[in-house]
Amino acid sequence: TLCFNLSSMLMKSYTFIFIILLLLLIIPDIYFYFKLKNNKAKPIYIFLHVAGIVFFIAIFSYIKLELDNAKNFRIVVWIMWFYFYFLLIYIPKLIHIFFYFIEYIFKRLFKRKTLYFNYLRIGISAFVVITMLVGAYITPRNFELTKVIVKIPNLPESFNGYKIIQISDVHLGSWNNKHKKFKRVIKLINSQHADIIVFTGDMVNNYAEEVTSWRPYFLQLEAKSAKFAIKGNHDYGDYTDWDTPTRRKINNLKINQSFEDFGFKLLLNEHVYLKKGTDSLCLMGVENFGGKRTFNYSNLPKALRNTEPKELKILLSHDPNHWDAEIRAHKDIVLTLAGHTHAAQMGIKIGDWLLSPAAFVFKYSAGLYKVDNQYIYVNRGLGYIGLPLQIGVRPEITLIELIK
Repeated sequence: TLCFNLSSMLMKSYTFIFIILLLLLIIPDIYFYFKLKNNKAKPIYIFLHVAGIVFFIAIFSYIKLELDNAKNFRIVVWIMWFYFYFLLIYIPKLIHIFFYFIEYIFKRLFKRKTLYFNYLRIGISAFVVITMLVGAYITPRNFELTKVIVKIPNLPESFNGYKIIQISDVHLGSWNNKHKKFKRVIKLINSQHADIIVFTGDMVNNYAEEVTSWRPYFLQLEAKSAKFAIKGNHDYGDYTDWDTPTRRKINNLKINQSFEDFGFKLLLNEHVYLKKGTDSLCLMGVENFGGKRTFNYSNLPKALRNTEPKELKILLSHDPNHWDAEIRAHKDIVLTLAGHTHAAQMGIKIGDWLLSPAAFVFKYSAGLYKVDNQYIYVNRGLGYIGLPLQIGVRPEITLIELIK
């Protein structure tokens, strides 16, 4: 999907994407260069056109050659916005070229002109530009509270009606210290009076410096009992080339500490017991599950250690692919809470039904799924990565109510 293809996790294999982006530059700009020449445009317009090409090629070359060495998280934010404005300019250009070509074929075949192609290329280009601007400047600030009821047989009586707030994938580096925006999140969460708050990974994009200044805001998040968190794939600093293993380790430890500073109990392949009345419920959290060895830190057997096989369990696991790979074999894990997918940051949502490109990558891409008596809920996340926009899908806070 688009947001994953352009995200920082693919920067290390950027050559193919680099070539595609250069082609996106060269094809439309050569066409428009000759169009300007043929129309005898003023030299200043031709100069500005060529200068734009040189500028974009220079930035793409920098990303290809130097980004792995950059340690400032703001550079990643600037590059995300650079990608956005590049696409905002070049997608309409490609649309215009396409319709110019169709119009040329039409005139050759039917020996006449028509204005319909002009209306189409202008209309579609305007629609794309407006959609992208709304997706970048309006939708990411329009948080959605999703209420979900999960019916669990044999749920302890005291936990009937137990409320869990789930948030995920904040990616603080992408917020660029926009604290005012997060105040809406605080208000939405605190108004639900949940028993616990759980965070299911990806607090940062890559660097511990991203959490600076955010502690007072996360401490305002209120739950009746406690707040728990796990780490996501971006919370290990794996998406950069560190000068030394020590610097990587220090970055990792600082990220771990930030969870505690924000008031969360960080679960690293371990479990705790939630208490209510005379009953208890097991809550487990594993580190990031990944298909590649370098991104796989989960240890479910360790989290299960010293628990009773028949007691009901809730598991926090960042990657929903973990559910089929390992979790479903443990029938006592009745509910898994995940994130990671962002629902590809684009889709069409009608009621509870969501059509998203993420469904082509993840079997469980967004929302609630049930197999037999086991559930998984995949949260769409509060932040973004790759491109700074969300089209058709809003950032999500989930209120999960357990019902006996």
